Amino acid sequence: MEFLIKPNDGIGAIKLGMSREQVKKLLADHFSSTDNTIDFYFDNSLQIEFENGLVDFIGISQNDAYKVSYENTDVFDVDGAILFNSIASNETENHTLNESEYIFPDQVVTLWDLDTQYDYLGNHKRNIWAQVGIGTKSYLQMVNGL
Repeated sequence: MEFLIKPNDGIGAIKLGMSREQVKKLLADHFSSTDNTIDFYFDNSLQIEFENGLVDFIGISQNDAYKVSYENTDVFDVDGAILFNSIASNETENHTLNESEYIFPDQVVTLWDLDTQYDYLGNHKRNIWAQVGIGTKSYLQMVNGL
């Protein structure tokens, strides 16, 4: 399975603004667990957060069941700094790498925890992001405390 990250749209067939019921139907075979406003799929590697029953944030981590791409780059098989710069090149402002967490406001793309422990495909030699995500503009406002 392949998931293409499309900022301000979705990750693969999972779209921002989609209803919880639509997501459950789409990913029924891969359901892991739920926690109030968050559903988890693919052994908890895919996290989908809901606001008023609609997808507000999608966070995805490496899993052998799928490949995740951003602009033809496998996000879990490329050095995290390269991925950061690729995403930053599509923003209107300049951005500086933060290895803990980062959110690109124009695209509402999130990066979380850059470390070699997440380099499952390269024998733990490269710094890879633990999770890549996208959110809605309301998600961006919420995390910015507005």
